[in-house]
Amino acid sequence: MKFLLTMAGLGGLLYGIDFGAIAAAMPYIKSMGMFTDAQVSWIVGAVMFGGIISSLSAGVLCDKLGRKKMIVAAAAMFIVAIPIVCFSGGFLWAMMAGRVLQGMSAGYMAVVMPMYLTETLPPEIRGRGTGIFQFCLWSGLVGAALVGLIVAGWLGAADAEGIANETKDLAWKINFWWTLVPVAVLFVGALFLPESPVWLERRKELGSRVGAGERMTEFQSPTPTARSSLLQRKYVVPFLLAVAVLTFNKTTGMSSITSYAVVIFHKAGFTGSLGNVGDLAIKLVSMITTLVAASLVDRKGRTWLLKVGTSGMTVGLFAIGAVLFAIEKCGVTASPVSGGICLVAFFVMEIFYSLGPGICVWLVLSELMPMRIRANGMAIALFMNQLTAWGLASSFLPWVNSWGWYSMFFFFAANGVLYFLIACLIPETKGKSLEELEHLFEKRC
Repeated sequence: MKFLLTMAGLGGLLYGIDFGAIAAAMPYIKSMGMFTDAQVSWIVGAVMFGGIISSLSAGVLCDKLGRKKMIVAAAAMFIVAIPIVCFSGGFLWAMMAGRVLQGMSAGYMAVVMPMYLTETLPPEIRGRGTGIFQFCLWSGLVGAALVGLIVAGWLGAADAEGIANETKDLAWKINFWWTLVPVAVLFVGALFLPESPVWLERRKELGSRVGAGERMTEFQSPTPTARSSLLQRKYVVPFLLAVAVLTFNKTTGMSSITSYAVVIFHKAGFTGSLGNVGDLAIKLVSMITTLVAASLVDRKGRTWLLKVGTSGMTVGLFAIGAVLFAIEKCGVTASPVSGGICLVAFFVMEIFYSLGPGICVWLVLSELMPMRIRANGMAIALFMNQLTAWGLASSFLPWVNSWGWYSMFFFFAANGVLYFLIACLIPETKGKSLEELEHLFEKRC
């Protein structure tokens, strides 16, 4: 069990460093002038675009190949992606290709690892196990921020005067190269994971229903089966709730905010490496909060945490927007004071996000989906999640250049209100077996 949880943690780490590395590298890439603001947004959004691509096939592949092979494949894709990014040489198409492959790796991991944990862990620790995945996701973000801070102290911050482009080029690449180490450990460790017992039982069941000379078409082409299942009344409600949660988890802007955190702190008044310090601070706090959430999720329940988390997160988002509004529209000069106020608002936003949506999203996604639609249903929900994230990340800089940074955060806060309302509709799933959860929705229908 400890080995399984360790691998789950490394899976979360992969997902976290996928988004964290670009936040530390972004100021250097931007200051070198290699790409326009629009192209920088494409580079950030390329990970989400890769997630869109992988989500289209995640359900089919997870059902056909099994959970274990998909975990191995996701780690392998990441290992291939990093050299492509670092050797891109300033060519946009090469950088984009590597980032898309990174996103595909994260997309597969986001589907298969929570699913694997749900199908492998007993109900009484399922929330804790998924909490480890989320904790290590934040650990990946913290690790990326810490490396970014070390690099900024060693080679100089991106906005410091007198730093040659060659030094900046080395700085942003270091922020990517180090990520290969933990993912290589995940790749090797995943080779020794046991396969999901639920998947094995399902495969055995399907195998018993086909003749010796027939193909197992449900594994080779499960889309028709998934389509007919999703249209069944008893599956519609849990499927739509999961899709709504995954979508609003992105329309509140967490992926975009994480990717642009250092730039946002510079805008708010933290100059030089102070932006990196602020980025590291909020991610450390989020990581610690995730530990608290992991201890509460199996006691207080998913729904309670989701309601508390979305409400507090919305307050934090609005406060950040208010600080940026004062700077951009009211003539307030950006300074360490305004940067400090923005940092406090970030703390509020990140603490409540980690306490609620950050840990509950993976549980809601995997627990609400019945076995017959789980792989494909989760893939479709993740597709909406990644499509939304890609759209926001790719349009982030053009949006703020046209309408201001504050407008983006007010938009995120408005979506936080809608997210809270969705949370009020979700039934409690703590302590229930997967069979009990299926019966729960069957009774409602």
